Amino acid sequence: MAFSHQTAFERLQSAHANGRLAHAYLITGPIGSGKRELALALAGMILGCRADEVPHHPDAHFVQPESKSRRIVIDQIRELEQAIQRKPLISSNKAVIISDAERMQPQAANAFLKTLEEPPPGSLILLLSALPEAILETVLSRCVETSLRPTSAMVAAPEHAPIISALEQALLQPHPPTAGDAFRFTRVVQALIVSAKERISDENDSLLKQETSKYKQASEGSSWLQERAEQVKAMTEAGSVRERDRILQIVVDVLGQALRVQHGATATHASIQKLADKYPPTNILKRLDAMETLRRRLALGVQEALSLEGSFLEMIMIK
Repeated sequence: MAFSHQTAFERLQSAHANGRLAHAYLITGPIGSGKRELALALAGMILGCRADEVPHHPDAHFVQPESKSRRIVIDQIRELEQAIQRKPLISSNKAVIISDAERMQPQAANAFLKTLEEPPPGSLILLLSALPEAILETVLSRCVETSLRPTSAMVAAPEHAPIISALEQALLQPHPPTAGDAFRFTRVVQALIVSAKERISDENDSLLKQETSKYKQASEGSSWLQERAEQVKAMTEAGSVRERDRILQIVVDVLGQALRVQHGATATHASIQKLADKYPPTNILKRLDAMETLRRRLALGVQEALSLEGSFLEMIMIK
């Protein structure tokens, strides 16, 4: 059963009060369901601080995909294990939050199994995932799953509507999907990515103009502003990649929701239910594999437009 993140927190808060809180939870749910909010609230509960203080708490440890391949690698897990083996600094407990847990490399996941099964005393480990089907079974079996349902805001998010509509046009027609369907879907996603990148660029350009106006008369202003311009450029590039990845994750999330509907979850949109009804699980899994291939191509630096066109053609045309 899926809960709102507030209801899930209240249930786990009660378990904690009664001494029944498990040491490892897998928090699942689509984008916008409140996975991170729940994780921060739970971490704050055991650390004795507010949820918004958790990111800066010395006894809170975070892991997320950071490598060029957007994977969680074994070195990150080894560093985490060393950190949680040490005594807490200011609390009596420690909290670990691993975002996008499905992005753990198999070697990293296997290296984490012993700690996941027998963490140091006073440790709470929280794995977050929008696609738990991609997590190793050995990891799943060592966690208690808490499933969150999407919020109404998530269902109505502006980015979701055009993607769901485009998937419907490509995959839910009476005829089998065509190359034309794939290219039309690609154009929708590309337009969303371009719009997001332009917004990031405009925001950072505005920031740089404000700082230039403020500091250009300072004695060290010229060299500082030159350095700052390079920083803002890097911020824009990094922000653009994050926005692109976020939009691609929406495609993954919609397909993942269809897969979960086939396993008893409630569809958040009529088109997601139709996808679940029309295509068998193996077909949807192949489409998710195509999205993973796209991520790898982009991580390797393959030209973005070519990567999107090739991968979406493959994903849409799967039979």
